[in-house]
Amino acid sequence: MILHEFLASVRDICLFRRGPENMPYSPRLLVALLVACGALQVAFNLHDGVKPALIAGAFVGGLAMVWLVFLLLRGASKSERFVQTTSALAAVYLLFGLAKNLLTLLLPVKAWQQQMMADPTHLPEVTGHQAPVMFAIAALVIWQFCAWVGVLRRALEIPVAGGVLVFLLLVFVNLIVAALVAGVIGVS
Repeated sequence: MILHEFLASVRDICLFRRGPENMPYSPRLLVALLVACGALQVAFNLHDGVKPALIAGAFVGGLAMVWLVFLLLRGASKSERFVQTTSALAAVYLLFGLAKNLLTLLLPVKAWQQQMMADPTHLPEVTGHQAPVMFAIAALVIWQFCAWVGVLRRALEIPVAGGVLVFLLLVFVNLIVAALVAGVIGVS
């Protein structure tokens, strides 16, 4: 029953029909989603050859975002919404992250990186099927952004502009914490 309710809620959140309040209240589900998000991020980072310090930084940055969501909800006297809000954000991240990463497998990302490192003034060429894949990834990024803003806006009961600002704050905190952790561990 909870799985059906969960999947219907995620679908409706992504289609902007519902908000995080419609997610099942389940701390176990939240933990499972966060573990799955971390596993997805680590797996694709390892596949892409990302250095361990950067992977650790990204993982801790993600935890900082979760902590910040809690603080924002608590500051708005809505801390009871934490489990459902964070579950919604994690489910959206997981769904779109999986789709984007699978599409990325269709692109020669490593070859592009090597080309750009060899000659930064010459961008790699995009061929045939690569352009539609890149447009699909861009569309998914925009859609995920809108879904996250919708979740944050509804959870905090703020206007859309406020949801965008909260989203930007979360991204900023994630990047700063990730960079600090990677720097402390040492990126070699």
